Amino acid sequence: MTTRARRAREKEERRQSILRAAREAFIREGFHRATVETIAERAEVSKGTVYLYFESKETILAHLLLEGLETLIGLLAEAYGVGRSLSAEERLRRIGWAYLQFFQREPLYFRFLMAVDRGGFRESVTRQVYEEVLAASLEGLDWVVRAIQQGVDDGSFDCRDSRQAAATLWATLNGVLELMDHSLRREIVGVGTDVLYRTALDTIIRGLRREPVAPTAIKRLEEV
Repeated sequence: MTTRARRAREKEERRQSILRAAREAFIREGFHRATVETIAERAEVSKGTVYLYFESKETILAHLLLEGLETLIGLLAEAYGVGRSLSAEERLRRIGWAYLQFFQREPLYFRFLMAVDRGGFRESVTRQVYEEVLAASLEGLDWVVRAIQQGVDDGSFDCRDSRQAAATLWATLNGVLELMDHSLRREIVGVGTDVLYRTALDTIIRGLRREPVAPTAIKRLEEV
């Protein structure tokens, strides 16, 4: 191995060590309470070394989030079932449940998403890092858009704007996940996360369906 290759490997190993330390710190203390000093101590490096690899604590969060988004996008793509003969509603339900299962298995990434949504994340990272997170998030949402657009194209969904409908579904499901992430709220709601999540998903899909026109309505239109 050449000297350059060895240095590159050591640099990547140190970077991964810092990310692991940050993940542990965020789990134990929460993103907002954890500090760069804490992360440096866990990674057994100086605070200055952390800043050599990441411009800010928010940048570290962004890279952890990108790891999760990469996995999530793969699951959503698999749920969509490219090349499979699935209805738009089937695709949408499969995507919805893939999203739930991911966050049940990887609850930390949901907290990362919530941390990104609060505070001055955009102002604390470089434009490039922000654009990477945005692009990955949009890539995930695009699978929902594609499923809804399929329904619009085949006439099973009545929707003027597929992207707006996808965003509404995403906001609704995220709202359920955030609500049910708190024990008191779960007790207030009185049902399990799966039940509330299914109800929310069903409600959105029912709203998208194109209702068949009743024969009496067709007759009235013909008489006009």
